[in-house]
Amino acid sequence: MFSKKQNQLLARVNFPLYTVHCLTERHVLVAGGGGSAKTGIPNVIQIYELINNGTTCRAESVTHFETGSEAIMNCTVFNAGKYFLLFAGMEGNCHVYKIKHSISDEEIEIKKEPEKQNQVIQRKNKTLPNKKSYDDQSSPDLNCKKPDANANVIHSRLCFDIKHLESFQTDFSAELYQKQVRFSSTANLLATAGADGHIRIWKHPKLNKVYDIKAHEADVGDLDICPLGKRIVSVSRDGYGKVWSLEDGTLILELKYALPAKCNVKYTFRNCRFGIVEDKNDLALFATLNPFPSKPLSQCYIAKWETKNFDQQKIVAAGTNLFSAMAISDNGHFIGLGTQSGSVKIYIAFSLQQIYNVDNIHGIFVTGLEFLPTRDESRRITGGHETSLLSISIDNHVIIHHIPMRPSMGILTLITMFILTLFIIFVLMDYLNL
Repeated sequence: MFSKKQNQLLARVNFPLYTVHCLTERHVLVAGGGGSAKTGIPNVIQIYELINNGTTCRAESVTHFETGSEAIMNCTVFNAGKYFLLFAGMEGNCHVYKIKHSISDEEIEIKKEPEKQNQVIQRKNKTLPNKKSYDDQSSPDLNCKKPDANANVIHSRLCFDIKHLESFQTDFSAELYQKQVRFSSTANLLATAGADGHIRIWKHPKLNKVYDIKAHEADVGDLDICPLGKRIVSVSRDGYGKVWSLEDGTLILELKYALPAKCNVKYTFRNCRFGIVEDKNDLALFATLNPFPSKPLSQCYIAKWETKNFDQQKIVAAGTNLFSAMAISDNGHFIGLGTQSGSVKIYIAFSLQQIYNVDNIHGIFVTGLEFLPTRDESRRITGGHETSLLSISIDNHVIIHHIPMRPSMGILTLITMFILTLFIIFVLMDYLNL
């Protein structure tokens, strides 16, 4: 198992972090804030660029955007080609932001204010955010370079322009809290889930509501859409995990699980994700199970189902720290898990074998996880690691965790082993007089 030396602090911000998403192989979006409480803590979207520093990577802030009086608690991103659409959960509404590439000069610190509110399409009257440009909020030990004020050369860099487009209500409970949001580029559908236990499906681009599903008796804790855009899974504190048809909104089945050993502890689903099965044109479903109510010595579990009949394939104990966050790498090889104690774990998806664990890397519970895209560019930036996982928390820290490339036998090693095998065979034949 890899040790905690395989991680580093990427950035330290001045606001609680609730959600993280990769825009490209080298650009990472984080968001959060102090919410509507007048504490002086801003509500922010921050975008970082990952830059190789010779051995691994560091992060430099390229865009800072304040979202007004409400903090983003969850989000999903749709890559529309020339721009990105950010669907962000803020209280009981889903806000839509357009994120577009731009080139700016590092020495220019003052930017124009965004368009006035009456020039933006909105479904509800909201206070529009003000866009500002700030210096990097990351930790001073990240060696982030700043432009020389006396230099005659103008330094240009890729950054992002963010524009608020519209907002619409997605939760109708007393507390008005959109808990989850997912987008399927295959089906061109947006799924939202809230504290009222409903899943609502919206058709992009007009965002007309297609279905309103009364999914759970309690708030929806997690939600995911399969890569094929045909099914959606939801889990809740009511103890149920359910699979739905994204085509007509009907219930397909309730997830069943069998623990390795009998116990008197009740369990509830906490997280759920679809993942690609390695080297197969197939999918698997993964979920975490927390004991409820929590007991000190009760194990938490990770379960895996196939997605034809949703029969359980595997379930393993994963310690006594309650799970709080989950992510699957885009190639389906790895599962990232965060706990309420601030620990981060990585498992092999095929076998559910733990290969990485670092305890209390965050000062409080992990609020979000995201694997970097498994592409050559990401590996080059991070220093040649097989995969890298980002973790965030309300302790204001962005931390990256690396899994080194697994060693493989080179051609010289194979030739040596072949020669050694032949030598052993000849020795045995001579010894046996064959």
